[in-house]
Amino acid sequence: MNYLQHFQTDKVVEACIAGAGDFGRGVLRQARQMKGLSARIAIDINPEKAAEALLHAGISNEKIMVCHSEQDAQLAWEKGYFIAAASFDAVKELPFDILVESTGIPDVGARFAEAALLAGKHVGIATKETESVVGPYLTRLAYQQGRLFTPLDGDQPSLLIGLLTWADTLGFEIIAAGKSSEYDFIWDEASGTVTCNGTPFSAPDLHELWELPAGREREVVAARGKMLVAIPQISVPDLCEMVNVANATGLSPDRPEFHAMVLRTSEVPSLLDLQAQGGVLEGLKRLEVFNCLRRPDELSFAGGVFVVVRCEDPHVWTLLRDKGHVLSSNGNSAMIYLPRHLLGLEAPISLLDVVINGLTSGGGHATTPKFDLTARATQPIKAGQSLEMRGHHRHIEGLRPEIHPAAPLSSAAKVPFYLLPGAQVIRDIAPNQPITLADVALPASTLKQLREKQDQMFQQGISAPSASVVSTLD
Repeated sequence: MNYLQHFQTDKVVEACIAGAGDFGRGVLRQARQMKGLSARIAIDINPEKAAEALLHAGISNEKIMVCHSEQDAQLAWEKGYFIAAASFDAVKELPFDILVESTGIPDVGARFAEAALLAGKHVGIATKETESVVGPYLTRLAYQQGRLFTPLDGDQPSLLIGLLTWADTLGFEIIAAGKSSEYDFIWDEASGTVTCNGTPFSAPDLHELWELPAGREREVVAARGKMLVAIPQISVPDLCEMVNVANATGLSPDRPEFHAMVLRTSEVPSLLDLQAQGGVLEGLKRLEVFNCLRRPDELSFAGGVFVVVRCEDPHVWTLLRDKGHVLSSNGNSAMIYLPRHLLGLEAPISLLDVVINGLTSGGGHATTPKFDLTARATQPIKAGQSLEMRGHHRHIEGLRPEIHPAAPLSSAAKVPFYLLPGAQVIRDIAPNQPITLADVALPASTLKQLREKQDQMFQQGISAPSASVVSTLD
């Protein structure tokens, strides 16, 4: 694709960036280097942090105005200032095209996204936690408003959907698709350690499990996982991203907790194939995450995305293997992959596609609540305890993530993971027990309100407008 032709227009897309963290700052910086994108508005709960993000994007201090009201923001806009604000309400009437929701806070993401759509703005979502709970509702609401709701390139869901639809367009048989975990498992043979996210773990006998002997591949990979059990091999963000892909594409996990194997890049197509082909999968079109095992001098997978396809023509795929493409050991499948995600630096591609071409980077009309990200207890949890979301990876201590078929909120249904922060446990929960609404009292939140709207919307079978609505976008 020639991207210059794809976006051939004199229009400058105007974006508002909610969330002045790494992702939002990347979009602000990239907009300064582009002819077709402007980003004059930054929002953060701390408006001074938003102003700082604009400074880091190369805006001089005298051109930035911190605004605390709608009137302040309107005046600043008319005078040509860059705007730093604490709330979406202060800027929602300004003439921007699309909101980039990158706060990373599930409830704030829900509030900002819905408000933006109701204000006639498109929304690009980087807060995957919000999307995992109410993405189908926001997608449908956008169509009802004659606008679009989309994931963003730079995050794995959008990139994986792009790779999957590319493979589907070419007619490949798709066996599996997914991503590598955020942090590689880096083996230092001399020290007998594996380092992950800067922390070394002892693995003195890993050399015995480095190669996969023919016929024993699954056995050796399972032994690797047990040897490296001290390293987390699945994280909430990984499954959160995959549930968003599942709802957009219809692909499903092979098991609720995923296989999450420790694999070298060259081993992925061998293990992520059907069991009859020597892999671990029980069916086709499975979503999966793997942990990239490598030496320090080998290239990182860098949290990239992949699709495993069937090799239909042995001659052609032998030729491709000779060119360095990654085939399974039996030559029956191959992995096609993008070993990168560039966060906010490549998100503008999705922004331009929405505003200029009326196209999303997600599932569009196909996005429905097919799966939920849920939680299972890994330890006893006593009644009266409050569940708290912690850390960069938005985890909740004592809970592990799983993906199950979606279900409306009810006492018997598993609770979507990101409705649980702030919940009060109302009865004792045993280890290995899934968390249901009968176990917890959920706090009032915009996210919960939107989930209830989503349940009602899809239970009643409210349909999205036809695709022709999108073609009328102004």
